[in-house]
Amino acid sequence: MPAHPALARFGIEEEAFLLRRATLDLAREVPPGFLPSCQGILGEEVTGEIFDCQIELVSPIFHQLAAAGRYLADRRRRLAAIARAHELELLCVAAHPFSRLYRQAPAVRPRYQPLIARQAGAAGQSLLCGLHVHVEVKGCDRVRVMNRVLPWLPLLAVLSSSSPFWGARPTGLASYRRALCGEWPRMGVPPWFADEPAWRRYLGLLLAQRMMDDPAHTWWALRPSVRYPTLELRIPDACPLIGDALCIAGLFRLLVAQARRQPEVGGDVHWQRALLQENLWQARRHGRAASFLVEGERSLSVRDCLRRAEEACQPVADGESQWVFARAHGILDQGASSDRQLAVYRGALDAGADNASALRRVVEHLLEEYRRPPDA
Repeated sequence: MPAHPALARFGIEEEAFLLRRATLDLAREVPPGFLPSCQGILGEEVTGEIFDCQIELVSPIFHQLAAAGRYLADRRRRLAAIARAHELELLCVAAHPFSRLYRQAPAVRPRYQPLIARQAGAAGQSLLCGLHVHVEVKGCDRVRVMNRVLPWLPLLAVLSSSSPFWGARPTGLASYRRALCGEWPRMGVPPWFADEPAWRRYLGLLLAQRMMDDPAHTWWALRPSVRYPTLELRIPDACPLIGDALCIAGLFRLLVAQARRQPEVGGDVHWQRALLQENLWQARRHGRAASFLVEGERSLSVRDCLRRAEEACQPVADGESQWVFARAHGILDQGASSDRQLAVYRGALDAGADNASALRRVVEHLLEEYRRPPDA
């Protein structure tokens, strides 16, 4: 079934960790042949990340979610086979549950070493994986569209949350990755820009004053891409399940389409940003149990927020949209990855496991989810 004409093309970037098969801890030393082996088979679809023990899968452009699902399933299978040949496992999650970076931090790729030095201590804590989604925006001002999509970021953060652990302990947060990301510059909610020329002026100022080296070094939770004619969603945690990643990509695509049809955002933008900042904290802390502040000085449950999104997106819905919202409701019913990880952890403890064994069971659970097909 063809996509609704309002729904634009999209692409997905998925980050993952490399683990030693024997310990299921992060690979402190990655075999030098691993990345060349991946690129020999998949070419530029696979790139290295800041640390040696991370890779990123960069998809082609898609018109439909079904094609994206087939692609992710195939590439995950291929990458996992290459990893096993090098005594490694691939783990797609925002933060490793029990690795302790202070004991021995993994090696930094040479081309990222100047960036690490510039960001000081914040960069050393950034062994994290995210899900990035690009949606094409042509024929209109991307910043104006971005401003209309921003209020939905807390909902997208809840659906993707997958980092409840850090340093072998529960953090009390559904997404600890977002807390660590806050240590970086230009990594949270973007400043208020009225339009795309204002955004470009800001980038030019930072570059001219040598406060950043690359226009892509604005790592906001949602941003116009400097390389492509897209809006790039960066807030989601990496998703162990392909179905969850597709749900988030599909929902973001729908929200961009409805934002293009939506009238210009009115009201007090500073008030709206205050609500957004609080809602992002609630999402990070409570996940699907969060409440979100909305106009009218009241709050909504995450479930009610999702229903609002479903209603708002109805004019641009296509044949796959019903699946997107059914999957999103299912995540709220059964739990996001953060909820599932905590359930496995607590179940192992209740069965008599010690902390280390319970955390290893969480990693085994995540590895099993990574292998599941998109419709599971």
